[in-house]
Amino acid sequence: MFGKNPVGRPSDGEKSAAATGRTLRLVHEAVLEALSPTRCAGCERPGELICAQCLDELELIDPAFACTRCGAPYGSLVCTECTPAAGEGIFDGSPIRRVLAMAVFSGPLPRIVRAYKDAGEQRLARVFAEMLLDTAEHAELAAPDRYGGLLSAADALTFVPVTAAAYRRRGFDHMEAIVSSMATAAGMPVVDALAKRGAADQRRLGRAGRMERARDAYEVVVDVDGLRMLLVDDVITTGSTVVSAAKALHCAGVAEVDVLALARVLR
Repeated sequence: MFGKNPVGRPSDGEKSAAATGRTLRLVHEAVLEALSPTRCAGCERPGELICAQCLDELELIDPAFACTRCGAPYGSLVCTECTPAAGEGIFDGSPIRRVLAMAVFSGPLPRIVRAYKDAGEQRLARVFAEMLLDTAEHAELAAPDRYGGLLSAADALTFVPVTAAAYRRRGFDHMEAIVSSMATAAGMPVVDALAKRGAADQRRLGRAGRMERARDAYEVVVDVDGLRMLLVDDVITTGSTVVSAAKALHCAGVAEVDVLALARVLR
């Protein structure tokens, strides 16, 4: 046995190559930092991707009082967001079991999200992943009767994909990057289950336009039959996007669909 490398253990050469790779990455990051110092995506203060002040200004949603149906805050008894006074609510008849959002889409959060999606600050993917995992884990502990098993009982993570046009414009799928980082940290599988039809950006559309555009906008491209899935998105505005995506998953045989988002827009 002497002189032989046991199966599954790296050789000295592999360890050296890995160490060299880490060193090169650190040098590369140091050079980039020297040329373009890190600034807060929310306020442009130097030093951190999201500074302590901007983090303090986030309007976090308490899972003990959130609306489990649409993710809005203060909806544990009556939620005017998902059940409008006139007409049918977007979440009525939805296959989504529960919705959890980290924070209200206000303060520095819109600027931070835009810095990631539109300004190319891709390092935020890992930060957002950590935030989402913390949100889900906290909800399971703080409100187990409402959000128990949201993350821990899910078989896999999936995400709302971008259009082909958005991918070409940005050069990456912003939700895929976040969920990949989440999966690595949580030790969970990612299922790239959904494909989006069409090419339009919904951010300029009103409520009616979003509902119409989102209808039948997604198709499932892999086998998801019987899975319990946690569907992840960045911002829930009307809910039309996550409802449409969840309907596609449900029709493809997914057993349960919960939704986790960074932010919830309040109208």
